[in-house]
Amino acid sequence: MVLATADIPQADQLWDVARVPEAIARGRRSTEEIASYIGMKVLRQGHYYTQAARILGLVAEGDPGEEPQLTTLGRSFARSNRVEQRTFLRRLLLQRDPTRSLVAALRASAGLDRRGIAAVLQQLAPLADSTAQRRAFTVAAWLCAVDLAAWQDGRLIYTGPEFLSSDVNAPYRA
Repeated sequence: MVLATADIPQADQLWDVARVPEAIARGRRSTEEIASYIGMKVLRQGHYYTQAARILGLVAEGDPGEEPQLTTLGRSFARSNRVEQRTFLRRLLLQRDPTRSLVAALRASAGLDRRGIAAVLQQLAPLADSTAQRRAFTVAAWLCAVDLAAWQDGRLIYTGPEFLSSDVNAPYRA
């Protein structure tokens, strides 16, 4: 296990996560303001979505109670159009855990059911079974949102670009 439980996302809608840098760039800094900006989210969800943007490297990790700040990547992301953001997100999901490890597991198998996805997450972080099951839904939804994976016969399969080598970190063709 290498990740903290907070490093496994709880924010189900990837495109709402993508709005967090935009919210911050437009001066929405509190969790409440971010939640409101991304649409009908309650305070707790504002925290989840900001944390998810941090997992992706778009928001800097600060001290507890500190307002979120954009990273250099987050500033560039906020200035990008939707097509560019999709490319950003695909790359980030392929490069950052937990989705990087899940992609590797999907590529090494004929796909994984929700329990299999949860098992991958539990190898990365100390998650209880019920938590791992919920978060499995989230990471699968993220991969599906940018066409890196799709559900087929109850299994999540990798549908993203072909890698130039067997190394998941190697350059790829988009």
